[in-house]
Amino acid sequence: MTALDTARAPVLARRRYRLGLSLFLGSARWLRWIVPAWVVLTPLLSLLFSDAVETGLWRITATVFQWFVASVAGMWFYQNLPGTIARGVTRREVTTAYLIFGVLASVATAALVTAGALAEHALLTAFAEPADTWAGTLATGARYLVITPIYFFTGALIGASAIRFGGGNLFTIIVLVAASGHYAGILALEFEFFGTGGGLALWLGVCLAVIAVLVAGVVAVVRTIPVRSRS
Repeated sequence: MTALDTARAPVLARRRYRLGLSLFLGSARWLRWIVPAWVVLTPLLSLLFSDAVETGLWRITATVFQWFVASVAGMWFYQNLPGTIARGVTRREVTTAYLIFGVLASVATAALVTAGALAEHALLTAFAEPADTWAGTLATGARYLVITPIYFFTGALIGASAIRFGGGNLFTIIVLVAASGHYAGILALEFEFFGTGGGLALWLGVCLAVIAVLVAGVVAVVRTIPVRSRS
């Protein structure tokens, strides 16, 4: 190993972490107008329409926002992954970077959902009638620490699979059919199977198992994507 290789080794070792952080910051910049508008306007609209929507609008918009998370994860893979690999970034680095991206996105989303839910609860407590307790509202946001990764890695798996298997009509049909059933399962985890004690442990175990399967699927697909040299 030459002196230059020795000097570059620590830089290359940290490249996967820098890539993961840059992916998160890039997605945050892409959503820089959507997120503030969502966090500020939704609690106010919940107060305005509190008589019509008793549960508040925040829970509805929170689950809609998960689609933005899934879309960002999938679009980056589909648009940038082949070129990234062709530039010499290894599949292992891409996988690590995306895991970091997913963790950061999940923590940030859970924090946003929790902050918005608490803001909505405070407004409804002051001027109307909240639909839940403070503890229940806090739990509503905290659950996205494990719900958001399911959305994120679902989008990543679809994006990576579109590269690997081609985005033809047959692939689109298969994805639509599979995604419909998958989304029904996500909604069940997001809204129905959240409890306490043994129910909570079961819910958490199922969520973690789904995340593990999705991550394994992404890793398996990325490993088989062919490398194309830069033109």
